[in-house]
Amino acid sequence: MAMSTHHVGRGMFRSNELNRLSCVRCKDRKIRCDRVMPQCGRCRTHAAQCVYPERVKRKGARSATEISEASLSTILDRLGRLEAQSATPATSSSPLLPVVEQDPVLTTSHVPSPVTSKTTPCYHDTVKTVQGVDIDVTAILKKAVDQVRDLRLRGLATSVITDTTQIPTDLAKFWIQNYFTHVSACMFLSVVDRRVIEVLPDILRLPYIHIEPPSSSSTTASSTTDVSSLSATSPHLSVPVWQNSATGTMMDFIAALSMAGVAYQYFDEDLAWTMFKHACEYCHALNLHNLDSSEFAWSNNEKCDSDHDRRGLWDAFQFDLFFRLMLNKPPVLTGSSWKVNLPWLDASQPPPEGIEAIVFLAGSRVSLVVTRFFGLLEEHQSRPNDDLVGRTDELCNEILQVFKEWQLHDWIEDTHNEDVNFWEVAEVLLFGYTSMFFMYRKLDVLNSDSPEPLVTDADLPDCPLVVDASRQIVQVMGRVLLRIPYVETMVFFFGTYRCYVAIACLAKSILCATNIKAHMEDIKSLDRLGNQAEVLSRGAEDIAPLVRAIQNLNTEIQQHLNAEES
Repeated sequence: MAMSTHHVGRGMFRSNELNRLSCVRCKDRKIRCDRVMPQCGRCRTHAAQCVYPERVKRKGARSATEISEASLSTILDRLGRLEAQSATPATSSSPLLPVVEQDPVLTTSHVPSPVTSKTTPCYHDTVKTVQGVDIDVTAILKKAVDQVRDLRLRGLATSVITDTTQIPTDLAKFWIQNYFTHVSACMFLSVVDRRVIEVLPDILRLPYIHIEPPSSSSTTASSTTDVSSLSATSPHLSVPVWQNSATGTMMDFIAALSMAGVAYQYFDEDLAWTMFKHACEYCHALNLHNLDSSEFAWSNNEKCDSDHDRRGLWDAFQFDLFFRLMLNKPPVLTGSSWKVNLPWLDASQPPPEGIEAIVFLAGSRVSLVVTRFFGLLEEHQSRPNDDLVGRTDELCNEILQVFKEWQLHDWIEDTHNEDVNFWEVAEVLLFGYTSMFFMYRKLDVLNSDSPEPLVTDADLPDCPLVVDASRQIVQVMGRVLLRIPYVETMVFFFGTYRCYVAIACLAKSILCATNIKAHMEDIKSLDRLGNQAEVLSRGAEDIAPLVRAIQNLNTEIQQHLNAEES
């Protein structure tokens, strides 16, 4: 009996030793731990404290009914919050544009921000129709965008609940091939071999392959499913289960970052912010923000020591700047110390060639300028500076100089360039000009409790550089829609870059001008954009409110022009 007890005790000891988690120090450095108690061999060698974490009991698997109910509850709760935010009481019953008096798009319920008390005369200029009725261009477009957001999110919720989400094998293969053809670097290559990703569509269809619930879908595909919505429907369906099973791996980091981008494009700011915070938590846990630090090199993690990961991290930093500028969110990645070098800047290598390298380098320089702007604001809090606007002017002129040095405008006007490269250049231009716009917006609401979005004309920054940036944004939008004429392209502009503020700023500058004829080029740009939007919106009811608002503004501008000529 004693012998039996001895063997059982020794067996239990070995089992506990094998099942014990790695110590905290070894786990942080991604190295193998011998898990010896009370101090592992590596910690003993370095005379360091050795702490073993306790294993957390895994939750039991939930049934399919519980998963479906959780997904539905999450979606309905989010829709309820969004509808509550947009359902503010109306403050004026008078129509904003007599041209289409009964159109609900042209009645606004937004109250002017109490903190936008500008001292320059331009902020007190009121836009009036030809008949003398006051209108608020920004409020008109903002309400139209809110309606588009509600319609798309409601349609997305319906698709998640009722539609099938299986992506056809041929379409999945095409997307993968297109991605690797046109994306020069990505974090996926440092995690999974490209060949594995390319054969996944075929592997997932094999009968003996088991798919985990977060990525499972219906076995039959619907012929009526909109292909463009699959990229949003599938992730939304998987989010509740994925959040419960995520452990902070590299793939979880990539999934959270990708989902943040999809949600942001679909106007779901709450989900985008939640997913981005998850991505940043995983990034810090994996120590990816210190790719080029001595501590990271000591961990001997060769997979992450590549330009692919550096570029991916810089893309994440740019996303962080977006949230800080446009949604007034606190810094997550850029608010802490990080050590990540720029790729393609090795002095021993030849200079970079190709539009992909140029786009990344130009975009990185713009990101650094925006980072310096936030540093300027932090410096102003501790030591107020009266020349804050002047220093911001210098930063914005530096962005314009970047575009000039890399000849991005010349490149985008060349009709012989490929559509994908054309799109990448357009994104850099939109990021730069949108950053300029919201940098001045930050200055206007400094030390105030202003609402995050721009909701009225009084919220528009009063600066010639802002008007010029708005002009460039409208022109870039027109060129992109001419080359890539899809509804999702237009929605991307208004969802990601909030381009309605640029249209509002340019339209207001025209309507407030004493000589409208001097703005004929701007009038033509807005008219072209409105015509392109009308063509794209045929059959797409969810973006109809925005298209009507743009067309009605163009009609009002034309009436002002006709009145001036008569």
